[in-house]
Amino acid sequence: MKKTVIFISIALVVCSVLYFTFKRELDQFNPLYKEQYVYAEINKPAGKEGKNEWIRYRYNLTGYTSEGEKKKITFSSTKEQKAESYVRVLAKGAYTKDWIIVEEKVIPEKVLNQLRSH
Repeated sequence: MKKTVIFISIALVVCSVLYFTFKRELDQFNPLYKEQYVYAEINKPAGKEGKNEWIRYRYNLTGYTSEGEKKKITFSSTKEQKAESYVRVLAKGAYTKDWIIVEEKVIPEKVLNQLRSH
């Protein structure tokens, strides 16, 4: 009985560590998450990853869905994006499927108000 409890405890810890380590990659296959567009303003500098010609710029932002739900998003680019730009991210949980820079006029009014007040 003790061995079973220890084995289950160890298995839970290992599974938890793997899940939190690879959350973004696993979310793309999770059937409980739906794809949704999240709008955000680039208001923080990007983090640089890589060296020399392999540099990528990673953005960790807070955005809003068209329903007004607050979401944390992450995306990366080979070029540094202009500050105060708006981005639309197609997200599924923590996974970013696609992103694009958009103009202010295509953002739903409810979302734009939340981004301005944030």
